[in-house]
Amino acid sequence: FQERYTETVIERVFYDCDRKGDGRLLLQFFQRSNFVDVLRRLDEEDDINQITDFFSYEHFYVLYCKFWELDSDHDFMITKEEFSRYGNYSLTNRVVSRIFEQVPRKFMCEEPGMMGYKDFCWFCISEEDKRTRVALDYWFKVLDIDRDGILSGFELEYFYAEQMQRLESVAAEVVTFEDILCQMLDMVKPQDVTAITPLDLSRCKMQDVFFNT
Repeated sequence: FQERYTETVIERVFYDCDRKGDGRLLLQFFQRSNFVDVLRRLDEEDDINQITDFFSYEHFYVLYCKFWELDSDHDFMITKEEFSRYGNYSLTNRVVSRIFEQVPRKFMCEEPGMMGYKDFCWFCISEEDKRTRVALDYWFKVLDIDRDGILSGFELEYFYAEQMQRLESVAAEVVTFEDILCQMLDMVKPQDVTAITPLDLSRCKMQDVFFNT
């Protein structure tokens, strides 16, 4: 597992420190992050799993196993259909399509239509903690269909419609979009009720609840 562990650590470093998303790490990014402090702690700590930032082997192993379970033929690439099984089909088809259209982030995998392990790392980190700056940007792009930097009621309804169908299919109580929208607006408190911005979500500190809905 050493090679995959190394890849995972590298992706986690870039995920947290590459603020421009251009695949380069500049000095000021290191200065603004906790990376150097983490290195100091590694010198003092015998158990690497006690350092949860960047280097945790346990975190790597969870990521790797999730990818391996989805990768049916174990060619270290996953198809759109394989990816849709993530989290027991917790992602809607529309969200899966947006991710495979590479809207939130261009895939590093060179095989067309396939997601590689490094791409999966970025998705999974963004999925597990949606409260970070990088995750907010990732999921906002997924929902921002017209890429105008705001989320309209139309865009939110487009994605929620599939959730309503799922609830109906299991005979669960269905919450209408109008009710959900009122709850989300009360929670986010955007400056403009017709247009939710990344800044609105960042200020409310509950973007994980918003995106999960």
